[in-house]
Amino acid sequence: MSTRSQLTKDLNESVKALLARRVKILLKNVVRLELKGDKTENKVLVFSPCRLFVLAAKVPTRIDFHFHYLEIHAVESKKLNQLCLTVGDKVYSFLTTEEPGSGEVDAMIQALSTAVRQIFPTVPLTHIIRKVDVQPAHRMQHIRDAEMAMRHHTPESRAIGPCGGFSTQYACMCDYHGLSYREEVAWDVDNIYLAHGTRELNLKEFDYLDFKDLVAVISALESNTWFTSLRASNIKLSHDCMERVLNVLRKSLSLQCLYLDNIQVKWDFAHKLSLALIANSNGVLHTLDLSHNLIEDKGAASLSGFVAKVSKGGSQLVAPIANCSQGLVHLNLSHCGLTSKGVNQICHSLTLNKTMDSTLSYLNLSDNSLKDDVTNLCNFLAQPNVLKHLDISNTECTLETIFGALLRGCATHLVYLNVSRNLFSTKNSAKPGKQELPLSFKQFFTSALGLKTINIASCKLPLEALKHLLLGLACNESISGVSLDISSNNLSPHGGAHVLESCIHGVRCLSGLDLTDTGIDMDLGSVLNAVSKNKSLRSLSLNRNLVNLKLKHIGSVVTAIVELLQDETCQIQSLSMVDCKLKNEMYNILSALGTNSSLQVMDITGNLIGDGGARLLAKSLQMNTSLHTLHIDRNNISLSGYTELAYGLEYNRTLKVLSYPVHDVMPCMKLNAERTELMLRKIQSILSRNMLKGGSDEEGRGGERVVPSSASMILNNSNYILDQMIVQQKDIVKVVSEDEANTKANEINLALSLIEDAEHAKTLMRRLMGDYVSDSGEASEIHAQYGHVATELTTSIHNYMQTSAEAMIKLAKDQCPTVMSDARISTELAAAAQSRVHTLDADTMRATLVDNAGTVINKKIRDISVSIAAHIVEAVSDKVIEALSKSHKSLLGDSKTRSSTPDVLRSMSRGSDSSRNDSFHFSSRSQSNSSSPIATPTLGSVRKNIVGRKLRPKSVGLDHSE
Repeated sequence: MSTRSQLTKDLNESVKALLARRVKILLKNVVRLELKGDKTENKVLVFSPCRLFVLAAKVPTRIDFHFHYLEIHAVESKKLNQLCLTVGDKVYSFLTTEEPGSGEVDAMIQALSTAVRQIFPTVPLTHIIRKVDVQPAHRMQHIRDAEMAMRHHTPESRAIGPCGGFSTQYACMCDYHGLSYREEVAWDVDNIYLAHGTRELNLKEFDYLDFKDLVAVISALESNTWFTSLRASNIKLSHDCMERVLNVLRKSLSLQCLYLDNIQVKWDFAHKLSLALIANSNGVLHTLDLSHNLIEDKGAASLSGFVAKVSKGGSQLVAPIANCSQGLVHLNLSHCGLTSKGVNQICHSLTLNKTMDSTLSYLNLSDNSLKDDVTNLCNFLAQPNVLKHLDISNTECTLETIFGALLRGCATHLVYLNVSRNLFSTKNSAKPGKQELPLSFKQFFTSALGLKTINIASCKLPLEALKHLLLGLACNESISGVSLDISSNNLSPHGGAHVLESCIHGVRCLSGLDLTDTGIDMDLGSVLNAVSKNKSLRSLSLNRNLVNLKLKHIGSVVTAIVELLQDETCQIQSLSMVDCKLKNEMYNILSALGTNSSLQVMDITGNLIGDGGARLLAKSLQMNTSLHTLHIDRNNISLSGYTELAYGLEYNRTLKVLSYPVHDVMPCMKLNAERTELMLRKIQSILSRNMLKGGSDEEGRGGERVVPSSASMILNNSNYILDQMIVQQKDIVKVVSEDEANTKANEINLALSLIEDAEHAKTLMRRLMGDYVSDSGEASEIHAQYGHVATELTTSIHNYMQTSAEAMIKLAKDQCPTVMSDARISTELAAAAQSRVHTLDADTMRATLVDNAGTVINKKIRDISVSIAAHIVEAVSDKVIEALSKSHKSLLGDSKTRSSTPDVLRSMSRGSDSSRNDSFHFSSRSQSNSSSPIATPTLGSVRKNIVGRKLRPKSVGLDHSE
């Protein structure tokens, strides 16, 4: 008689009354529990989703005991009617009927495995219950088949749930630890994490929970295979939470990255961590970050017995590193209180593990006190490896020895090198030759194949080291786009500026140069002149320079910066001048910004430019067409200054980011919070407009199309020169016609023709802009192409979506053949899909192309067209001016000997003879020497005049406003 049939109606109802309201019952079975000797006692086994309940087999029933499935260590069934469960230190043996074909034990094992698989669908049963021994083996075949079905995307695998079934596992862990289930935790993971495909569980997002609630969140990772990374950065975890983290490391099959930086643990935790890593033979961890934890070298003593079995002289981290079969990829031990002893032990273990030279790509040992004993570190670096990121900043090591090792082992793959805040043993000396850098220093920079970032800041960089660094990079033709940081090195006393000036222009692989706080204030102008010759540089930082420079010397440096910005061949895209405190000396730089066409990012934080500088900046932003990011905090700008900026930004279409000026806004908020908020909101709306429109509109104050600022500058300056020359030419033609009409007829006719060309040249730019750079051309040809592309793209998308819809319907038929056998349903689905496909029509596609991609394309077309037009106007104007100059000479002839020649022409004649570039100089009055409103400006060469007029004249009373 089957024991299941012994579950009478009354007993069954009693079991339901006791448990059904609290838990879901999966299976009920009456069994005999073996006691001491040969005694047995009838019990009722009730399988729920997470627990096994053992109830008394009487009415009313009661719970004798229960245990969680995670507490089961072993399941054994060597007889068809016996089931043995090992829970902790106890073994429970349950007997069923002796009838050979009843299969009750198999049903109970099936219920247990199904319940566990519902919680942990992506791991085998033996990963949860370590020992499963069922004889004969074919009794487990259905369980193995179900596990394989889960792994191979069969219909059963759909039950896994979001993020590998995390919410179910979290609920299971809440039950296991006796904690309340927090629905918001499950919702965040099931929705936010899944939506972004995030596979890193960040405990910072759950720090609002109590530590006891956080235990269940961490425990849920033990058998979850969705998450591959755990981050607990910058939070202090309780002892229980840390124990759960260690348990995750012992059991996880998928955890690849572990970030435990700044969680305030010490060396004893590192000891436990190493044991946990070794205990997991199936672990795949390759990223370990323990930075900013006081680990120290004490772990070596605490683990001496265990570590001796692995590697002599190791520390608490040696064992896991030396035994990591997969090999570490990322190791961060920055600021861990290590000395050379601990670091050498770690590096020795890295050398022992033969996989490290082909896997470790990130090593950070910064802010540890290594000093001179870095033998094992050098040995590891010297052997061929794949390190891409090496940070040994502020380790007090001698750099000469490090570069010898880098040359031998790291020249091929190293991308990022940070050796800042270390020292050279070589000192600057007045007697060269006594102390020389090893050849390996220069050879490393010459032979590096992948270097992109070099940080050698705050190293008291010797003159010879700076020279070899620059020359080594100059000789390297294998790399490009290198960013060099030599900030906080006092280069001034020993001629560092001269080395920079003589070498920097030849370092063509440089894309970024950081000269922050280098003390080359006096010589910065000459360095910038050299920098302007290096056309590969894209980023330049001059932060905290010029602060202590006397006012009389600042002008030359500012002039060099202005010339750099106005150089038409300048390629600098990012300029940083933080905390230079230039005050009104910054005005010319701000003015030059208006005509610069290369800068995209500028940081002038901490320059105290005041409202006067804000006013100039606003004017420049109305002209500038390239800048998209600007930082302006700590400049003593008041609400009035921000009002000026908001007005100027209305006519700027490119600036997208203006960092929030926290320091400057605070006083404004105290004076007038409402106006300040409105002004900042207005600025933000303008930036949002620019972000959406992509800087495509170039409209005047009345809404009409205008010439872009760069072309307008060429137009205005060319016209200015041509106007002067036309007047001169007409005057001399008039004089010569009266005196020598018969002998100079051809020259006069040529002069008149040139005057006509000059008049036409003055309007050439606007004619070109109106006929060939206006929107009419775009509307007639390019917009027509947009229409064709939109039509073709719409057709292609419709075909693709129609094919996809048909495939979806077919898959639905295959998966649900009974329901989908009705042809009417398929027809309705096809019609619904068709209607949705055609919601994307050609008009929508055309509008999307024009408003988005078309905006970018049109702007690029316009920029190129303006560039071509500007070049044509400039070239034609230069030729007209040259021809007018020659004609002027021909007409003037030997007139300087004639007393009838007017004084102004006599002055012109002298200027013409003395000019080497066929340029005119009017000397009747100099604008710089006369305050008269009708004073005639001195006319220099065409190029010099154009550059000179790019600077906006200083506003009247600007100085008084400061």
